[in-house]
Amino acid sequence: MATEYTVRNLEYLITKVENRETYWKELGLNIDYLIEVKFKDLNIYFEADIRKLKKSHLLEVSEFLLINTGITKTDDVEKVLEAAISVDMKTLYLLIREFTLRKKKTIQEYVKYKGTKIDHTTEIALIWALYNETPAHLFEIVTYHHWRNRSTNKLYTFSEKQNINNVLKIAQNDKLSNELCTALYKESNHENEYKIFSYAKFGETVIFQLYKKVNDKTVPDFVSPIRNREVKSVMFSIDNDKNYAEIRDYTKKEKDVVIDFLSKMFKCTLSEVKKIPFVNYQSEYLRETLLGVNHKEFPIGELLISAMTFNRSKLPKSPLLHFELEDSDVMEAVYHANQNGIVNLEDLKDIKSFKLRTAETSRLIRAVPLDSGDVVFSLDDGNLEPKTKKVLEEKFEERFSIPLNQPISNLNFNGDMEEKVDYLLGLSKETFLDSKTAKKLDELIRHKIIKKSKDKTFYCPVCGEDYDQAITECEECEVDIKCRSNISFQVNKDKAINYFENKISGFLASQWTELKKREITILDEKYKLLAINNEETCEEVRFLITDKQLPLSAIKKINRIVIPTVIVYIGSNKAILERYNDNCVMTKNYGYFYTLEDKESFTEYMDSVEEEFLNRRKQLSAKSGLEALKSLQQIADDKGYTDKDFEYDVFAVINDITHNCVQWGAKYSGKILPEGAFTLGYKINNEIGKFAYTYDCKLTGKDKGYGLDISEHRKASQYIRNMRDSDFLSDYLNNSLEISTHLIISNNVDIKKISSMNNHLKLDGIKSRVKLVSVEAFSRIYELYLLNYPAIASKPNHFKKTLNTLINKDKEELLVEDVEKEFKRLLKEGLMEQPSLDMEELTNEMLAATDINELQIKG
Repeated sequence: MATEYTVRNLEYLITKVENRETYWKELGLNIDYLIEVKFKDLNIYFEADIRKLKKSHLLEVSEFLLINTGITKTDDVEKVLEAAISVDMKTLYLLIREFTLRKKKTIQEYVKYKGTKIDHTTEIALIWALYNETPAHLFEIVTYHHWRNRSTNKLYTFSEKQNINNVLKIAQNDKLSNELCTALYKESNHENEYKIFSYAKFGETVIFQLYKKVNDKTVPDFVSPIRNREVKSVMFSIDNDKNYAEIRDYTKKEKDVVIDFLSKMFKCTLSEVKKIPFVNYQSEYLRETLLGVNHKEFPIGELLISAMTFNRSKLPKSPLLHFELEDSDVMEAVYHANQNGIVNLEDLKDIKSFKLRTAETSRLIRAVPLDSGDVVFSLDDGNLEPKTKKVLEEKFEERFSIPLNQPISNLNFNGDMEEKVDYLLGLSKETFLDSKTAKKLDELIRHKIIKKSKDKTFYCPVCGEDYDQAITECEECEVDIKCRSNISFQVNKDKAINYFENKISGFLASQWTELKKREITILDEKYKLLAINNEETCEEVRFLITDKQLPLSAIKKINRIVIPTVIVYIGSNKAILERYNDNCVMTKNYGYFYTLEDKESFTEYMDSVEEEFLNRRKQLSAKSGLEALKSLQQIADDKGYTDKDFEYDVFAVINDITHNCVQWGAKYSGKILPEGAFTLGYKINNEIGKFAYTYDCKLTGKDKGYGLDISEHRKASQYIRNMRDSDFLSDYLNNSLEISTHLIISNNVDIKKISSMNNHLKLDGIKSRVKLVSVEAFSRIYELYLLNYPAIASKPNHFKKTLNTLINKDKEELLVEDVEKEFKRLLKEGLMEQPSLDMEELTNEMLAATDINELQIKG
């Protein structure tokens, strides 16, 4: 959000009486406390502080303190205290002294990098000299102080070299600074306001510090409540000599906004500087070293691994495991944990972090997994001197034989190549790759799964404007345009699906056989499905291969189909894979199947998929049925609703109610089969009922209703005859010759058409009849089932009998009022099959008994 605000460096080029107090507050000093405490007894605090100074320090400071007293600089404390130093000068000394606290290294480094000609060594004298030059220096020091206390981060290189004056415009030009802050404000969903607080310039390098308002509330104070507008920093630097930008202390969205802003402002591209993965190590040796097997004895204080955290362990439910000792090395403990089967290292990503300790410092090292599957052991080097950092890096590499802050190839550990494949499938442009990964990329290109293309872009080297090839000179700058070549990659989805199909076809064996191709339309887009059947259980598992994230509406539709579906994402990441792994949907990365090598592994995977869906079956049918009900209730409003959607929704509801049903229409399209069939069996006392029904779904948008013509009559007649010929069904129905009813479930059918169909069946000598079930009546059955589930669950046989009664009534249409009437009777308490205990009453009695026992114990 744009606000009228001047960057502090520019606001305080000089200080005046009216802004002096605000100036020190902006620098972070507790000026109110100083005014209330130290400045009230200024002479006492001044004398006490002067007497603490070393002679060499006092000599430098006295040059500033005695400037208007006629006395030359001295290291004699008494001379300084006897001199006629003004109140303002004493106050300024105490303020500068306060400012230098905890900033000694920062001040020394600032003066060194700034290249000033100030001839002082004491921090107070250095700051005083800089303050006399311009008070704005102190804001540069604060900026640099915050910057050096943040860990180094990713670097981004500019495609074109920048001009330092243009870089400074980010802070000095109100329009540009407002543009950046407004973009950040919008990306935060208008929750956080931003402003460029200050900057620091060192030669061709500029560091920018932005303030982000994260809180705005009234908080208690010792005197009176105050308004606290809490801020955090977002920082970035631009180094013109090295031609790169670095961002520290940011969220991912903030980083993206800053990169986008810099790209547009300088009319160029910024590319992340990536280091080539480190591969020059022996995987087994590294594994053993990280597990404490090759335990090296380092002198105490030189390098201790004082803590180590694993992302997973061999304990039940695989919890995160943390080892830590205050003054000892934990690697021996890690070794024993490994020997006892508690921790292992199958993958570098199994490590979460280390904590290193030397005589000088204690530092955290995080194991950061990359999309490529590699791992960076990242050192938190905030406020760490370069010399100490170098020692840590050298000692770490000496101990573990791998470097810090460089990607470590994970290829030599188990199962990483599949992640490499997914990473490569997600690449859009050329980047650094290790030799093994580069070979895998060449293989994917050879299989035509990845298409490689070389693009040329033409641009002006001065203004950065892009041009068509036909233009040879920039119209504005009058200089020759330049050409830039880019290698880009794109996934060939069809080839990826064909490769998947051919590979899986070669693995079909044992009970997993018969690969069939199907198709599904989701939001007007057609998706190919590959279906595999389990010959032993007759279960079908479908695979949907996609190169983009499916919207939630598509996932809901797949769930309503009630057929186990594995969505295989090409070029996936963990966030996508884990997002929709629920109900009828499982997710898997394409790289897993690409790197799969044998039938046994594939069979094992398919068995695990089937087992997982069996475990989900109960919640699967309930969730799918509920989603289907919502869809059925909105048929009239959903213009994109299709007859296939209707079939899937009807089956989802029947599946949840009956648990003994089959869907034929979608699976055996073109065969003379109804949409599906289901049974409703019950036993009440000595009464046994076994009924089987077939059904068809008829959806229409026509006002006159669905046209049940003579061809539909003949199909219904054929369905029933086919069912009558089934000995298997006849045995279930106690040798009854036919099913009792064929249901027509529809949103609009003229009842006269049903009568004509029943007459046709009679003429064919068929005793079974056709019955119309409107969408409203069908949905109402399921609504009442869900609303009264606890009661219905206690009388399952009466519920099945009620449904049979509704279907077999001597009427050609099942009406909503029929449903209401039969369910009202069903829900009477007298039909209870499985009596339940009143848990509320039981709770009251138990609480009463507990009170009595407590009294007895106290007595």
